[in-house]
Amino acid sequence: MPGQGIAGVEMAEMHELGTDTAPRRAEPSQRFGRRRGILATAMAGISTALSGIRVALADDGSVSPDAGTAPPGDLPATAASTAVVGSVDPGAMVRVSRPVMPAGPRRVGIQAGHWRMADIPDELRRLAGQTGTSAGGVAEWQVNLDIANRVASLLRDDGIAIDVIPATVPEGYLADVFLSLHADGDLSGTRRGFKAAHGTRRGPYEPQLVRAIVEEYGRVTGLPSNGEVSRNMTGYYAFGWSRLRSSVAPHTPAAILEMGYLTHPDDRAVLTGQAERVAGGIARGIRRFLEEVPAGVAFAEDLLVPPAPAWGRRPAW
Repeated sequence: MPGQGIAGVEMAEMHELGTDTAPRRAEPSQRFGRRRGILATAMAGISTALSGIRVALADDGSVSPDAGTAPPGDLPATAASTAVVGSVDPGAMVRVSRPVMPAGPRRVGIQAGHWRMADIPDELRRLAGQTGTSAGGVAEWQVNLDIANRVASLLRDDGIAIDVIPATVPEGYLADVFLSLHADGDLSGTRRGFKAAHGTRRGPYEPQLVRAIVEEYGRVTGLPSNGEVSRNMTGYYAFGWSRLRSSVAPHTPAAILEMGYLTHPDDRAVLTGQAERVAGGIARGIRRFLEEVPAGVAFAEDLLVPPAPAWGRRPAW
């Protein structure tokens, strides 16, 4: 809709004051009162125009041009897809039925960030160009995969079932732990340190998982903690169960770990030259969490989570 703008307001004021006939001067109070009225009318028109433009945020921290959460019929065919909305009231909580976990040992999924990006599904195609950082002749995905495999080997020795997961997460992935491994990048080459985060609208054990990972990883590696958690981390696409098939079930305790800055020489020396130590710190954090949260506890109850925002954002990363 064409906007009136300031010039339009001034023209309207002139017409209102009768300048198309004989000029006359209004009292100051009358002029200001009329101007306020005209400005209010113009702003109301702008507000009406803007009301047709809807932009909002989704739980996966990315920008999306389409409507928000997928309807229940579009969710993955897993226990995580059994969310039941008991009311159309936007303030109502969403109940997610507890999943039925298959029998067997405890399971941990370790995602090697950016690995096999060429295989991502259509719903993640907007991420196709995000292949991660690189420095010192090493690509991030290579570091992530190397450490993921080392962590897997350590945890398998404990009798834990391990999945090393590429960029495409299995639909509604269920496990005792899901951890996505990444390495950070900085154009200046001066920033360093590690950080971890979890998503929103998920189960209650994720802060405990992040705490165990951060404390044990820092203790073992000696790398400094960097508290600059970004929205790309809290909105990581694998956490977006309500609108993406390639995501982790909301009952699965999930986190993302930026292991350090590949672009900083000191961090890179640890990530590439002391990879077994890095893997050991991650494994200790996961073991600690599994000891603190007994088997089955994370899946024992239905979840009550806030409703997803009505409009989404694109998947982060």
